[in-house]
Formats: sequence, C-alpha cells, structure tokens
Amino acid sequence: MKHATVRMPVETAQARAGARHQFAIAGVALALAAGLGTPALARALASSWRMPIEPALIGVGFLVALAFLAAGWALGRRVDRLADEARRDPVTNVGNRRHWEECLSHEVERAAKAKMPLSLLMVDVDNLKKLNDSAGHGAGDIALSIVGEVLNDTCRSRDVAARFGGDEFAILLPRTRAAEARVVAERIRTELAQRRREHNAPLDGLLTVSIGICDLVSLDEPRAHLLFDAADRALYAAKQGGRDRVEVYERVPATSTVIRLDDRRGRKKHKRFSI
Repeated sequence: MKHATVRMPVETAQARAGARHQFAIAGVALALAAGLGTPALARALASSWRMPIEPALIGVGFLVALAFLAAGWALGRRVDRLADEARRDPVTNVGNRRHWEECLSHEVERAAKAKMPLSLLMVDVDNLKKLNDSAGHGAGDIALSIVGEVLNDTCRSRDVAARFGGDEFAILLPRTRAAEARVVAERIRTELAQRRREHNAPLDGLLTVSIGICDLVSLDEPRAHLLFDAADRALYAAKQGGRDRVEVYERVPATSTVIRLDDRRGRKKHKRFSI
C-alpha cells in the first residue's frame, strides 16, 4: 500500500520542524561542551598527528559537534514518525479521528479568514456490514484498505483525508468549491470501481461508496460543526437515493410566512403613498 504522509495543519508542521531544530541545536550545545571539555583527547590527537594543540581542540570539537548534531536530528525524525503514526489509521493508512478533529476547525477558520473556498466530502463505505457478515472481518478490512488506497491516490497534497468512524471517511478540500469537489468525488467512485474488479466476490460486487458534499459558502456561518452536519445530510441523501452515488448539499432558501407578510405590507404601503 502506498504510504502517504498524513497532512497536518501548517502550525503543527512548523512546530514539529521547530522541535527537530531544537533537538539538533541541543545536540550541538552538548557537543561543544563535550568537545571543549576533553583536552586529553585533543592532546592525544595532537601528539599522534604531530600538530599544535589548538587545531586539535577545534577538530575534536567539530567532530563531536557533528556527531551530536546527527544524533539530535535522528532523534527528532524518530519523534516525527511516532507523531505521524499516532495520527494515522493503521487499516486504511489515512488520518484517524484525532487527526481529523485537529484539522477540521483549523481549515474552516483559515478558509473563512482568507475568504477562500473549502469543501468537505463525507464518504461512507456501502455494504461493509454485509461484507463482514458474508466473508468475515478480514474482507471488511481489505475493503477499507482499498478505499484508503484510492483516497491517498486521488487526493492532492493539500487535501486532508481521514477515517472518521468504522465505515466513514472525511476529506477536506481546501480552495475547492462544491462543483470541483464533485469532480473529485466522482473520480473516487470511478477509481474504486476499477480497483474492486481486481478482487473476487464479494468485494467486486459489494464494494461501493456513497459521498455527500458541502462547501463553506453554502452555510449561513462558517462553522466547523455546520459544515460537518450539512455534508452528513448530503451523505444521508446519497444513501437514501440508492447508494454508490454523490449528493451535494444545497441550502434551502428561507420561506418564513412572517417575511412574506412583511413584504406584502411593504408593497401595499409603497403603493398607497405613490397614489
């Protein structure tokens, strides 16, 4: 399976980079202390190479600093890998719910502040329970891993894909409107249809997904929970409409009777004063 890097919010990525640098700087500091504090090693080196003590001290300090720098950087990378694994779903190789919750509010806030589009895809694996019941949970895990592969191969580097629940996935598409998000959703369905043909029954007959879409501009307020709820309603419509399909949330215009009566009063008042 393709091993994709779990995308993080920009601030989180910068914090990790800073942590790596801090490990490296700390290593250099320790190295300098160790190198300058070992004159005996420098004297031995100077005696062996028949060179003055000052260059030997500098050489020892440099070598020890380089070793500590490499060790600090390697430790920082190890911390990165562990943090990445903590945010990755092991079955599907996309982000997990923890990762999703970190990214959702951040992406909504950033899109609203920059006045940029943002779309959310809610993806539900159709018939997962039927797969588990008919062929065992191993077949269900294979189905989930195939979906994860498709998402990793289809999504762009700036997109955020995560497994939200047992058979549900969520994909954030920054700088993407609903019409463009629908193209991505249909691409996911098409790619999944091709992949499932490579497998035997029941996967080749049951593995499909339903997808609900909502973009931020369709909401009255740019709120993370509103975006999630609207995309989830679109997903429900796709499931109710027959599954293996894509539905886009559309805001229902207000139809308040009070507003209509107020409009009528305004028109009558305008007509009375214009006579």
